[in-house]
Amino acid sequence: MDTLASWLPEGFRYPFILRGLLAVLVLGPLLGGMSHLVVARRLAFFSSALGHAALTGLIIGIALGEPLSAPYAGIFGFCLLTALAMVYVKRRTSLPPDTLIGVFMSLTLGMGICLLVAATSRFNIHQLEAVMFGSLLTITDTDLLLLLLVGLGVGGVLAFRYNEILSDSLDPRLARAAGANPALVEYLFVLLLSLAITVSLKVIGALLVEALVVVPAAAARNLARSTRGYLALSIAVALASGLGGIVISTVWRVPTGGAVVLTLGASFFVTLLLGRLLRRDA
Repeated sequence: MDTLASWLPEGFRYPFILRGLLAVLVLGPLLGGMSHLVVARRLAFFSSALGHAALTGLIIGIALGEPLSAPYAGIFGFCLLTALAMVYVKRRTSLPPDTLIGVFMSLTLGMGICLLVAATSRFNIHQLEAVMFGSLLTITDTDLLLLLLVGLGVGGVLAFRYNEILSDSLDPRLARAAGANPALVEYLFVLLLSLAITVSLKVIGALLVEALVVVPAAAARNLARSTRGYLALSIAVALASGLGGIVISTVWRVPTGGAVVLTLGASFFVTLLLGRLLRRDA
């Protein structure tokens, strides 16, 4: 890491900023690569629900004895249970998906608020800010290693099952005709998405994680003319916005998560304008 730091501008040579930079280089392809699938499956609201569930999982993990700096079991466990429950109920009800997800979001948020009041005797509520909004200062070498391992694992499964997941996202009948089980594909994707969101909390934060799994695809959609281009542009937007957010947070001392989201928002409107100009010229 010292060798890498020597090649960077002076402001980026601090270890905590360098760790954040490396984390973004992993998160960009991870969440950016899943972004277009999240949008195709209409799971934008679903991602927001998991972000809220992460706060409840954090409090449960701490209550069970996990350290505040790494309550991954509590966060992932509760997020996964919530995600699987949402998919299970969704496949057995005629309610619109956004209505169902709203029910689960309200339930998990209410549970988190009640548990938070009971748990504040054990820690300062301001210690949750890093999880809610993301912070470079809290990223450790262990977090980086976990992020890399999860990123490689999720990326490998996505690459191996990509055609199956994509066809099911566009039309479950296509996946069924190809011999896939739509129910298993949906559960698999939810598992991968829960893993990706859990490991991204230290960088982007629970309340802002939805932006990094939705906006890259929305921005890429403005320019993409093929499925391959859609995927590549989603990853490029996520990477560029993550790096831009780090620059902004370093220069102006603002929370990294908020800076990344602002950069993502700007990228959407820039690509929207570029897309209109290109269509006009064509």
